[in-house]
Amino acid sequence: MSEIQNKFMDFLENKFMPVMGEIANQRHIKAVKNGMIGIIPFTILGSMMLILRFPPIDPTQVGADPNFLIQMLLSWKSWADANATTIMMPFNMSMALLGIFAVIGIADNLAKHYKLNQLSSVLLALMSYLVVTAPATDGALPMTYLDAKGLFTAIIVGLVSVEIIKFMDNKGLEIKMPDGVPPAVANSFASLIPAFALMAIFYGLSLIVQSISGMLIPQAIMSMMSPLISAVDSPYGVFFTILMVQLLWFAGIHGATTVGAVVYPFIIQNYNMNAQLRMAGDTMQYIYTRPMWAFMICLGGSGATLALAFLMANSKSKQLSSVGKIAILPGLFNINEPIIFGAPLVLNPIMFFPFVLVSPILGVLSYIVTDLDLIGKAFAMAPWTTPAPIGAFIATLDWRAVVWIIILFFLSGAMYYPFFKVYEKQLVEEEKANDREEELESEAITA
Repeated sequence: MSEIQNKFMDFLENKFMPVMGEIANQRHIKAVKNGMIGIIPFTILGSMMLILRFPPIDPTQVGADPNFLIQMLLSWKSWADANATTIMMPFNMSMALLGIFAVIGIADNLAKHYKLNQLSSVLLALMSYLVVTAPATDGALPMTYLDAKGLFTAIIVGLVSVEIIKFMDNKGLEIKMPDGVPPAVANSFASLIPAFALMAIFYGLSLIVQSISGMLIPQAIMSMMSPLISAVDSPYGVFFTILMVQLLWFAGIHGATTVGAVVYPFIIQNYNMNAQLRMAGDTMQYIYTRPMWAFMICLGGSGATLALAFLMANSKSKQLSSVGKIAILPGLFNINEPIIFGAPLVLNPIMFFPFVLVSPILGVLSYIVTDLDLIGKAFAMAPWTTPAPIGAFIATLDWRAVVWIIILFFLSGAMYYPFFKVYEKQLVEEEKANDREEELESEAITA
């Protein structure tokens, strides 16, 4: 390697990796990451109901003599319109309450890290979240900010409430019951003082924010963060965040989980907001979403390596051929650790540029194509292990998204190809040299 390459690799190993490793293991980031992962089943459940409610057909665009498939879709549309309330009930109990599930998951993970009583911590965090997000009036609980619009509030309240509970626990600010009192009773009394404290802090803060701005805390947070949300939901936001993911992966750190702890709240909120707009019959606004990340940017896994797996499977190199054949099947389900660590792509200077840059490029192109309305915006979510063409169609209910996935597959393969051939040539020469050494050793032993 050249001197520049040596310096770069030294920077990655001795400067970049340790810092990023510390960030990845930071307790608050881990709590947010695990909490956001925990809400995925609810987003998928809600997405399926949304798809059932809105079949991919517009009756106003149907001709006079529809074929059998169109007739089936029209029947589905008629049935969905007639049963809209029944169909959307699971959606209203899942995606429409996303903030509640998020604050529960985040508080539970941070309380577990601190070895606090997890049940009490979760209940107190949930109370604090409801106080600032959905203050009840006349016995009714407003749901306006319990969905994705309350996601950032859920993150803040989940972390802060547990930190307050930990502080009070360290100071011994709790009611201690005599020995012999059942643990459940003792825990409930131990939570009494923290409950009063959290209610006073969050309710008081909510009243102050309302008096100053006329807004609830989640509305105020959304207003303050709107420039950041816009910055993330842009070609520059896509490129930068995915570039960071791939740099971490190249250094051997799980980039998706590290950067995802920061980015996921934005892109999960984006497709949930699209779902709300779709349900209301309004124009969807957000482009950079979790489904775009899962099925277009990470086509076959981080680094968009599915096409590379096919290239490797047909390689002249024994090593690459073996890795490629093993990697194709998991790659179809967006799992690519076999190729990342088997090729390897980690700390491989020859494969640095494609591994780091292909995914960001695919992300920017997908953003532009979506922004031009050449494919639909995502408003639903399939499990991330769903094969990309199927996942993209479920997310958008747009057949053009399937065509775009195929284009991305060949485009990523074209970008990987010249670097792959250089790496293949190097390995083939090494394998020939090793084979020759083995032959000489065998001949020497025979002689």
